[in-house]
Amino acid sequence: MKWYADAGLRRCRQLGFDLLTIGWVATWVWLGALAHRQIGASASGARKVEGGGRQISTHLHEAAGILAKAPVVGGRVRRPVDQAADAGTQLQHAGQQLADNLGRVGAAIGVEIALVPVLVAIVGWAVVRVGYARRAGRSIALLRLPGGRDVVALDALGRLPSGALAAIGPDLAAGRRAGNPEVTDALVRNYLRSLGLRPDDDTSGTTSDGRKSPAGGSQVARSAGT
Repeated sequence: MKWYADAGLRRCRQLGFDLLTIGWVATWVWLGALAHRQIGASASGARKVEGGGRQISTHLHEAAGILAKAPVVGGRVRRPVDQAADAGTQLQHAGQQLADNLGRVGAAIGVEIALVPVLVAIVGWAVVRVGYARRAGRSIALLRLPGGRDVVALDALGRLPSGALAAIGPDLAAGRRAGNPEVTDALVRNYLRSLGLRPDDDTSGTTSDGRKSPAGGSQVARSAGT
């Protein structure tokens, strides 16, 4: 595949589109990560509640143990203190659960924020750029094969806009069926130009009947990246 055109203006547009796509993806990934961090910051408060509940439970259990040693009333005094310690344990568990839930929610929201825009950008980029790379690479590969010019000419008939075909000349289909090499050359040349590719006249080419192209070349596009 050939990812970039030879023509400077089209190559600049392609590079700009690639950079714009990268910037778009990076921006939405950053926004998703930011949302995750913001919600995660709220989880720190829940962690403090968890830690506070743990300390309350620990200290009250220690106090209950001390009070239990008091003669006569030790057992009765310990019971409410143990209950308060159990409440501290419940507070600890609630804080832990809240922190865990906030962490999961933050991750889910971060992914949801970034996922759709990133997927849209990647799909759009793939349709535009991969489609171009396949068409350009296919044309270059065909022009290196015997009879490949005829296939590229057929591609030109199917892909070039009607205005461009009309500008080439009348009865293109008839000339193409008759194997007119001038018609074939014109179609190939205009199709390459529509892809932003420059013909290379140093490479000789043949049509399907084995004749040299009158243009003196196979119109193979220059490409350092194929």
